[in-house]
Amino acid sequence: MKKPKKILIIDDEKGYRDFYKFILEPIGFFVETAEDGETGLKIAKENNFDIIFLDVHMPKMKGPEVLREIKKAKPEQVVVVFSSSSDPSFSFENKAKDMGAFDCLFKPVELDDILKIVDRVVELSKQDESEPG
Repeated sequence: MKKPKKILIIDDEKGYRDFYKFILEPIGFFVETAEDGETGLKIAKENNFDIIFLDVHMPKMKGPEVLREIKKAKPEQVVVVFSSSSDPSFSFENKAKDMGAFDCLFKPVELDDILKIVDRVVELSKQDESEPG
């Protein structure tokens, strides 16, 4: 079974980045973090990640723009967006899946929510591996 191992957390809140890293690394994940959308996009384009967790509200480059650029460069990339509140000017949470997001979560995101996402990605990758190519 291929389990996701590389995760990128793009979030301007250091507490969230540190929390996910602290929780996920001891259970076998390599976690890289980025403090803004611009940096996160650069890291995402230069590396391969099993899952990218992307905050909606960030400085320099907002989540919708980062998601659009990641999906343009790597259409197969699994991206999960999270937000602390609805953005009425864009309604990103409602449009995230239409833009290619795997899922959308609301802060505060619980560890169980993260692990459920990881399990779903594992199941999908197992299905992809078992299908004749």
